[in-house]
Amino acid sequence: MQTSSDKKIEIRLARVTTTRDKPVEIAFLDELSPEEFRKLEDASNTIEELHSIRRLRDFVVLNDEDLLNMLQRSLDDLISKAGYWNGIKRNDNQIVFDNSNRLLLNYLSSIRTFIDHSNTVLKRKFGENSKTYLEYKNILSVFYDNSFAYRFFYKLRNYAQHVGLPLDSFHFSTQYNHEENSLRGEMIVVFDRDQLLLRYDSWGTVKQDLKKLDAEFDVIPLMFEMTHNIKEIERNIELFHKSELLEAIDYLTHIAGHLRDNESEIIVAFDFKLKENGELASYSTKPILFDIMDDIRKSLE
Repeated sequence: MQTSSDKKIEIRLARVTTTRDKPVEIAFLDELSPEEFRKLEDASNTIEELHSIRRLRDFVVLNDEDLLNMLQRSLDDLISKAGYWNGIKRNDNQIVFDNSNRLLLNYLSSIRTFIDHSNTVLKRKFGENSKTYLEYKNILSVFYDNSFAYRFFYKLRNYAQHVGLPLDSFHFSTQYNHEENSLRGEMIVVFDRDQLLLRYDSWGTVKQDLKKLDAEFDVIPLMFEMTHNIKEIERNIELFHKSELLEAIDYLTHIAGHLRDNESEIIVAFDFKLKENGELASYSTKPILFDIMDDIRKSLE
């Protein structure tokens, strides 16, 4: 790309097309004024900010699924080995125990990261004493007060970080089905209530909750409840931003939507640097996230 001596191209919308076995094609299109670019950056930042929160929500969901899928695979493996007199070995059990704790630690970490990151974003964006931020804090308090899973996992993350592995054991059993000539199995991964209480003295109000539970209690129902909680919290964060998000989407669609197609990516190219002979040397880019914008608009309808 070259520029004339009397006019330097500074900001352009561009279409990037990637085709198999061909070089990437970049077509520089509409020129934007500095004011249009500033508004576009603000709108894009609004979308990207929420997208970062959504990604952290999705990490929680994926870590939940990873643990569930691992348990199902482990159950299938143990059932297949249980049909032989020497099929299940000590190491098989150890693998299940280790992987259960490893994946639960990932799950707990992703929960805390989501909560802390969301808190930082809203405080920075709206202010510590703003109505929006105080509403967010109130929502967290409501979940803490009304969901044992929420307050338990919130404290359990500290327990796991400072004391030890959160899960103590799992139980596997089989039953022979004579009609089908097959084995059926069941496996649950459990917390040990007494060990949790003995090893940690910072449970706060959760201590009384734990005392009311059975000596062993299953992790899976609590994960189901907690993942649902995180989804609801993220949904409320979207609603806090609803008018701003829709305004950002409308502006980005207005400024660049006419260039959109199903085969290319639309970007903003700026900060062009030229060689001495006037040819293009380099430039910076910012993507227009149409797919994410579509998803956000759909969720807010």
